[in-house]
Amino acid sequence: MSRVTDRLDEIYGIAQHRAAYSAEEDAAHALAAGWMREAGLEVSRDEAGNLFGKRGAARVWAGSHLDSVPTAGKFDGALGVVAAIEAADRLRDAPLAVVAFRAEETGPMGSQRIEEAPDAYLELHIEQGPVLASLGEPLGVVTAIGGQARGTKVFEGRADHAGTTPMALRKDALVAAAAFILHVRDCAGEDAVATVGALELEPNASNVVPARVEIAVDARSADPERLRRLIADIGFEPRWVRDPTPLGDAFAAVLPDAPRLVSGAGHDAMFVPNASMLFVRSLNGGVSHHPDELSSEEDISLAVDALTAALSRLTA
Repeated sequence: MSRVTDRLDEIYGIAQHRAAYSAEEDAAHALAAGWMREAGLEVSRDEAGNLFGKRGAARVWAGSHLDSVPTAGKFDGALGVVAAIEAADRLRDAPLAVVAFRAEETGPMGSQRIEEAPDAYLELHIEQGPVLASLGEPLGVVTAIGGQARGTKVFEGRADHAGTTPMALRKDALVAAAAFILHVRDCAGEDAVATVGALELEPNASNVVPARVEIAVDARSADPERLRRLIADIGFEPRWVRDPTPLGDAFAAVLPDAPRLVSGAGHDAMFVPNASMLFVRSLNGGVSHHPDELSSEEDISLAVDALTAALSRLTA
């Protein structure tokens, strides 16, 4: 087993759930700091707690995050940090920095509070989806991170007895919400995604007709105009909207024939200027935020080679 996968096992061995600014995330940062020193990097932290391993002027950064969700697998975030340390170890004379951002899963927080932007930021990450596996490709160059809109919609009805109220006389808020959920799905089509992933019922009793339902809507697209049309078509008021983030071509320069993908998930690269991203094929159906999350050692090796080549080109 390679040093990269060994180190991923060490981080996962700390805890499956490494919450933002927790003792477990601290322990993962301490491990990474030791590996940075072994790679000849000077370790520091900024006011947000982001961990840096720097060499020279360090205007080129690579990294990701080490916090994780409660149901995490071992690759999300951690692979990007460990791979960047491995690349830095191979490029002993290159002026660069490896960064482990704090609290990506809850914001992201750390990457929004950097003190000075780099000339380039490279993030290697598992795909967290099935596209590369369906294409039979180990790596994919990310061209953009999709925009998102999130908000809620409320349906009002009337709480009646579930046994004594005829169906034709009911004002069932959940029935109305169910029809809207199907409408949300249909609005997405093939060029966007839209999801209702949470709902709250009142009074939430099995023998009472629901009087009020609040649902959470998540709509995403890589095209800003399509995102706005999607919001209008669905018919909800977003709590916030974030436009898509175009990404750079640092990986395209070393992988000209790799597939181009859009990331539907958010990443630290959204908030770091001059960012480029590379996806590694996710196996097991593309599952992520789950213990079955998996990328092969062979694909990881190719990804580290590509990251090393991109960093070498940028720091030459």
